[in-house]
Amino acid sequence: MGSKLGVIDLGSNTFHILIVNRNRDGSFEILFKERAFVGLAEDGIKKLSDQAMERGLAALVNFSASLKQYDISQYSVIGTSALRSASNSSVFCQLVKERLGLEIEIIDGKREAELIFKGVSKLMVSYDEPQIIMDVGGGSVEFILVENDELIWSASYDVGVGVLHNHIILSDPCTKEDIDEINKFINQELSSLEAIISNKPIGAIIGASGSFEVIQSMNGAEVSSNSMTEVRLGDFHSISQKIISSTFADRMKMDGLPKSRVKLTVVAMILISRAIEIIKPKRLLVSPFALKEGVLIELTTN
Repeated sequence: MGSKLGVIDLGSNTFHILIVNRNRDGSFEILFKERAFVGLAEDGIKKLSDQAMERGLAALVNFSASLKQYDISQYSVIGTSALRSASNSSVFCQLVKERLGLEIEIIDGKREAELIFKGVSKLMVSYDEPQIIMDVGGGSVEFILVENDELIWSASYDVGVGVLHNHIILSDPCTKEDIDEINKFINQELSSLEAIISNKPIGAIIGASGSFEVIQSMNGAEVSSNSMTEVRLGDFHSISQKIISSTFADRMKMDGLPKSRVKLTVVAMILISRAIEIIKPKRLLVSPFALKEGVLIELTTN
């Protein structure tokens, strides 16, 4: 007999719920998972709009019902970039507590990176060379340097896909000038990353779920739920260029690209492409585990 656990991840664009049964061997059996594209930071991460908070609350009404349906008493509700940055996030947290009885824990970027590392490391294989975990969110992007299976350095940057999308009004399709403007902003924000990895050979970038799973599915690969998989760098560049050069109408018809990601996937591909140019990894790996699994691992050890 295992134990049932739950985690709700309140991202800047997407809310997730994951309910699992923890087996005696420490593995997780997924009982239920769902995502809701809330767009909490649709109007920026500095202040949440009333409409965004209502969408978030509606999603949590459903998630709360799922916790009760599966009789989950041990769970965590985690808020990330939008909730730690918005001046009125306490209003949303209080609303959720009053209506649903859910306590939201808002974590800083360092803590977010730590949880992502714990989740991804569950699937990591030891390599001689350093690796960089990259988790692309709506408000922030976390980079985590791993050497000899240890977290050596991490940073959270406010260059998530929602932030980038709000930084510039893209043409359709986007122009070279659009791309240059986005890359200029990315370069300014990621200057400390460049300093950290300069002259350091990086064996792999490990993309944590999200936009990286889109790359997998568009590459014709089945998205694994419990193992690390590889996307050849050449395949990534082909897919990213196809997306970046496309119109909105083109993307609506693309196989493997969820309709909910059509709006923000162009800036996601520009961001990942620039990160690859900076880091110069030898391989690109995709992990289905990230923050949610890190929270679950902590729940089992606390």
